[in-house]
Amino acid sequence: MKIRSLSAGALAAALLLAVPATSLWAAHRADAQQAIAQALSAREKVLAAGLASETAALIEEAQDLIPSRQYTKAVELAERARKQDEYALSQAAAAKPAAAAAPASTTAAPAAAPAAPAAAAVTNKFSAAEAETAIAAAEAARKKADAVGGEWRDTAKMIKDAGEQLKSGQFDAAVKLANKAKQQGELGYAQAISQKGATFPSYVHAK
Repeated sequence: MKIRSLSAGALAAALLLAVPATSLWAAHRADAQQAIAQALSAREKVLAAGLASETAALIEEAQDLIPSRQYTKAVELAERARKQDEYALSQAAAAKPAAAAAPASTTAAPAAAPAAPAAAAVTNKFSAAEAETAIAAAEAARKKADAVGGEWRDTAKMIKDAGEQLKSGQFDAAVKLANKAKQQGELGYAQAISQKGATFPSYVHAK
């Protein structure tokens, strides 16, 4: 009996070790949201450095998976986007010392034309993670209002526009739109509930 118990215990331990670690790690919404926030932060750094980033579609796809609770897939996509942007940054950083070490030409170069003024960098009060959290809260409020038939006409569009602002690095604008959409969701829910509670007085009902 003891040998059989020990064998069963060993088999259970082997099965646990066989389970992929990633499926356990990404079991919660918070894991996916954190991975997306890190991907957005890496993309923000790439854009701030004046480099091209092609990870917007990956991040958007990861965000779209959260409502359907496909957290593991969302983490994989967000991680892929983050690594792409971090690689682009590392390549740009490696290229700078090489350019500085290049020997100067002995031939006098013609005077360079005045450089065009660089576009002013976007200064955000809120971070990418805060904008993503605000958008998630707005979507939750919209769904709550929709569940009782109280969703307002423009709420979903405002949330979509907030997502576009987030992708373009306009985090303050994204938070502003998301907060407005969240307020609409809350008001729509309250309005629907109050209308459902408006019943006729008892004396009106047929006996």
